[in-house]
Amino acid sequence: MSTLKHFLLLFLLAFTAFSCAETDEIVVIETPYGDMTAILYDDTPIHKANFLKLAKEGKYDSVLFHRVIEEFMIQTGDLSTGTEEKDANYRLEAEFRPERYIHKKGGIAAARMGDASNPLKESSGSQFYIIHGKTFDEEGLLERADRRQYLKLYGFFERMLKSKRYPELTEKYYYHVGQLEEDSTYDFNKAQKELIFNSLPVIEKRFGPQPDPGFEQWAKDIYATDGGAPHLDGEYTVFGQVLEGIEVIDEIATTETDARDRPTSEIRMNVRVVKMKKSEIEQKYGYQYPQQ
Repeated sequence: MSTLKHFLLLFLLAFTAFSCAETDEIVVIETPYGDMTAILYDDTPIHKANFLKLAKEGKYDSVLFHRVIEEFMIQTGDLSTGTEEKDANYRLEAEFRPERYIHKKGGIAAARMGDASNPLKESSGSQFYIIHGKTFDEEGLLERADRRQYLKLYGFFERMLKSKRYPELTEKYYYHVGQLEEDSTYDFNKAQKELIFNSLPVIEKRFGPQPDPGFEQWAKDIYATDGGAPHLDGEYTVFGQVLEGIEVIDEIATTETDARDRPTSEIRMNVRVVKMKKSEIEQKYGYQYPQQ
């Protein structure tokens, strides 16, 4: 290859790489209540690439919002509710970035199976939820931190029960189950929570230290103003954020649902992918790309 051709090839490759770095692909989630425009994070690359692939292939088109809980989240992405015969049958490696991405209102996060059957907290191949949430003061965040720690310990506790190697814990657990069977007013949830927290030394001996990191001040400020679902931080992968159309989340979150949290009237979506310059995204939506 001549020196000139070699130079031109290197220039073309460099220009292509620069062009790709200067552009991004945002997603537009179309619903009967309006559109939500969202950014997907570069530093959750597995989830971003997977979502864009499914969207470009039309897999998300006509899929239902199948689980809706006001002041919590709206869930969708079950491909079997759209044109596919079944849902995605694979999982994605967790990409937790709690130091940067939390469960603030409008956050997009991957759904997943519980810890007992999914100790690595791997994400669903297609299902995701968008945070509706609510605001929290300092006291409310302390309660959420307690709830977050409980959910984490509950997953470990459940695995220990299923292993049948901890008969003392099993005996205590089924004691409370028996109390509930004898008296329907027995506060089983409270008793179970106390049992799990009291079992912390055993859990840590089996699974290692389980400190609760609490919340950084920047996260406290966001939950006090924008709101969200703080007890999920560090447990589910947050991989995007709604930049425009927050009001659509409010509309869907407050729709009528049945006893299974399923909307009584079908709410379906379509998803488009739009390529834009990063500078245009920052200017139009006020989004700031994090420094790498």
